[in-house]
Amino acid sequence: MAKRVKKSKRRLPELIKIEIYGETEDGELVARTVCEKHNPTGAEIFVQPNKRMKPALMPGDVVLAKLFYLHGVFSARPVTRLGGADDFVEKRYGVIEKHGEKALVVSAEKNSHETYWLNSGKGLKDGDFVSFFPEGDKRFKTARVIRVIGTFDLHKATSALVLDKYDIPSVFSNKANKEAKKLPAFDPSVRLDLTNLPFVTIDGDDSKDFDDAVWAEKTPAGFRLGVAIADVAFYVRDLSELDREAYKRGNSVYLPDMVVPMLPEVLSNDLCSLRPREKRPVLACFIEIDNDGKILNHNFHRAVIRSAERLTYGEVQDALDGNKNDKTAPLFYPVIMPLWEAYQALAKARKKRGALELETDEFKVRFDKAGAVKSVEKCPHLLSEKIVEEFMIAANVAAAQTLKKRKVPVMYRIHDKPRAERLPDLEGLLRELKMKLPSLPALKPGHFNKIAAACEKRGLQSGISDLILRMQSQAVYSPHNIGHFGLGLKDYVHFTSPIRRYADLLVHRALIKALKLPDGGALNERADDKLFEDIGAHISETERKAVNAEREMLSRYLAEYLKPAQGQVFDVVITGFSNAGIFVRIEEIGAEGLIFMKTLPNDRYVLPENKLSLFGVRSKREFRLGDKIKAMLREANPVTGGLTFRFYDE
Repeated sequence: MAKRVKKSKRRLPELIKIEIYGETEDGELVARTVCEKHNPTGAEIFVQPNKRMKPALMPGDVVLAKLFYLHGVFSARPVTRLGGADDFVEKRYGVIEKHGEKALVVSAEKNSHETYWLNSGKGLKDGDFVSFFPEGDKRFKTARVIRVIGTFDLHKATSALVLDKYDIPSVFSNKANKEAKKLPAFDPSVRLDLTNLPFVTIDGDDSKDFDDAVWAEKTPAGFRLGVAIADVAFYVRDLSELDREAYKRGNSVYLPDMVVPMLPEVLSNDLCSLRPREKRPVLACFIEIDNDGKILNHNFHRAVIRSAERLTYGEVQDALDGNKNDKTAPLFYPVIMPLWEAYQALAKARKKRGALELETDEFKVRFDKAGAVKSVEKCPHLLSEKIVEEFMIAANVAAAQTLKKRKVPVMYRIHDKPRAERLPDLEGLLRELKMKLPSLPALKPGHFNKIAAACEKRGLQSGISDLILRMQSQAVYSPHNIGHFGLGLKDYVHFTSPIRRYADLLVHRALIKALKLPDGGALNERADDKLFEDIGAHISETERKAVNAEREMLSRYLAEYLKPAQGQVFDVVITGFSNAGIFVRIEEIGAEGLIFMKTLPNDRYVLPENKLSLFGVRSKREFRLGDKIKAMLREANPVTGGLTFRFYDE
């Protein structure tokens, strides 16, 4: 029964309490959930008109609404007005504008055009970035400033906003810092000596912490894989100050211009960093697979390794492409080739089980010396990254299977099937493709792969991939195992990065306890499924906050980068629709915005039920999900991160 309760909590309720906080230029109201956990995607909610509500709804109203997920966006149909925003006050952020002795604060949140007068502008300067509470009558808004963050500077202000807004701790307690200075030394005599094996770390060019290393060799049956993970559990003991800090954060947060680590740098960049040619304590997983990638056997050891080299994804990719450098040349045949050959076997197994194959683009923001955005680069999809990813997945499966057999709590990484109410969004597309989806119990990720492949042949891959990804349930942490739908796996945990994910640290402690491994750091006896339920809910929430914080900061930096390009015409891809207009993305840099309906060619447009298009009644013109069109950038607002476009008809 516990499973069913937890499952229902992850779903958006049919009726939900929302606050209307702004409106688009076309007058469409935009809302957010009053309770953040009910909107795990952090998406904006567009409010459908309800003419029967008198007086008319406006920003500041709180309503009970029926929530829908159609055409790639959330929309809400108001049912009952519950009151004004004063009944559900939450902290906001904005920029001060001085008007003589008076001052007002302009909202710095996306899609919010609200302004609030202050009773007093004393001590405030034009351009100050502040947090505030809305006050007063909703038709004559006033605000009370809580904190002056400083003169608005995109970088400082944005970091302060997202850390404060999402309650992300950025400073370690004095007790934790003191504890980090007195960490014990590991005992190599009780650990397996693996210093003779040429493990290597493979990470991004600008990575600073190297917490996983890989190795492989050919065997008569197939391959033997080695995955060595920094032994964080040895240093961070249950109920210690470092443990409390790690739990509070839940995970490291990776923002475009900064990293908020889960643990102090003495661990992430030193003791738990598998630097080349230095002995480091690890929890090592050895996995035997056949030539088709099937796991035959696996075991875990408390061990010591000495990384042979610190390699980057680019260096390994270049070596595989025939361009070796001084580091990769001597390692190519003894180390890199076995890794690549073992990956080929793992890739066969992945294809056989039908894991979801939808690649999402990642972007890297580059800054100049003054801190301004210099460039935005799309990260390439490299085979070398897939090699490491498949090794990590294999180790995660091995850890899950090991713990499943033991009587210890397990923090699974679970991913449910898409919700039944989302599947109708695909009906129009499926009819066009002459395809069908099976009933929900029989649904597998491979079915979505076939849809994506069929769309790719028609040039619709970008928009359809977005839609399929949005249809998926949110992956979460839980002691109740329902499998991982996206990966097509029955048993899955996160084991490979305890330096930046608290869930992985729990898995390490559970393995130490279950296998009676030496050198301390085992899971505490107090741990049970109820405790893991609470921890799972907490770290799932901190993960969502981290994702939303990263998304919010990235949108502001993209807006700053594009501000000089206002008035220019871009090639964009349609990613969704609403009554306000068409959502589009500049694919080269991942910047997303809205083409307002009023900028489209004069017509009456209809958004058909269960169809992925916007249809012009008189002109018969159709805008479809995934279509590539041209749009002029009207405004890029770094303060809010908002982008607005005008349709450009050649």
